[in-house]
Amino acid sequence: MKKKNTILYLIFVIVLTLAIIVFINNNKSTLKKELRDFAYEDTASVNKIFLADKNNHAVLLERINAHTWRVNNKFNARADAIKNLLDAIASVQVKSPVPKSAFETATKHLATRSIKVEIYANNKKVKTYYVGPATPDNLGTYMILENSSVPFITHKPGFNGYLTVRYFVDEQEWRDVSLFSIPINSFYSLQVRYPEHPLSSYTIIRKSARDYQLLNYQNTNMPIFDTLLAKETVLGILKAKVDIWTYDMPQSRIDSLNKATALAHIKIKTIKGETYSLDLHRMPNIKKYIDNSGNVMPYDPDIMYGIYNGNTPALCQYFTFDPILLSINDFTSQTKK
Repeated sequence: MKKKNTILYLIFVIVLTLAIIVFINNNKSTLKKELRDFAYEDTASVNKIFLADKNNHAVLLERINAHTWRVNNKFNARADAIKNLLDAIASVQVKSPVPKSAFETATKHLATRSIKVEIYANNKKVKTYYVGPATPDNLGTYMILENSSVPFITHKPGFNGYLTVRYFVDEQEWRDVSLFSIPINSFYSLQVRYPEHPLSSYTIIRKSARDYQLLNYQNTNMPIFDTLLAKETVLGILKAKVDIWTYDMPQSRIDSLNKATALAHIKIKTIKGETYSLDLHRMPNIKKYIDNSGNVMPYDPDIMYGIYNGNTPALCQYFTFDPILLSINDFTSQTKK
């Protein structure tokens, strides 16, 4: 009798083991299928991405060339944001099915708070899915494919976080913070004027790769100057970025800044005659920064207002512009020694 029970027990264990193996294999097979459906790995062929939320906010990202994308055909997109989005598109995988306990909530969120994502490769739509909020542990993202009723928890393997933040629809957040994205070969001149200290103003003209010209505030040629510093200053302004665009600044405030005396006027001209400008204004010391003597500083020591091309406000860091806000004496003094 004991021997018979042992045999039955062994048979039960074998059957149970086989059942578990079959269940796991079936489950993995299902996940792999859905994994392929969410990810689109050939991002090199992706030339257009459309994102839209339930509140009629939409962004169309279009690839112009290998390194440049446009946002709603208005301005260039942030390279870091495009890189993060393409990385998510290529690597998103199903982490698990949505637990039964969270299914109703996840489905509701996907129906009301999701971002629709359309991915085009070579102008052909290759993928459409909806991106919902993060899971409660912030380690997964609810997603569902178009024409599917089964949501999943997705993730990027090896990444501790959620992917929702990579799919945003505020076009201003997509805007590149670079100011003067001009190839050096297209650059002609940089003019920096200081209304409060006009004698310090200067203009650098790039006549060729090796030939630069320096002019003073009266546009008088300065024959002897530090050419290397002039080249570095030009390269610095071409790489300069604002800290953030501030589209919530009232027009009245922009008008007020345009009428005020600027700390510096910066003007860039290309060889085709295109001009770009940035006016920098000191910002009041709202945060009450104190100097080494314990006195409250009159202005914010880190941030300035910037007005780009006369109508686009931004916040700019002294850290970025101090190497550019030089005096003409900085170019000529060393050569006189």
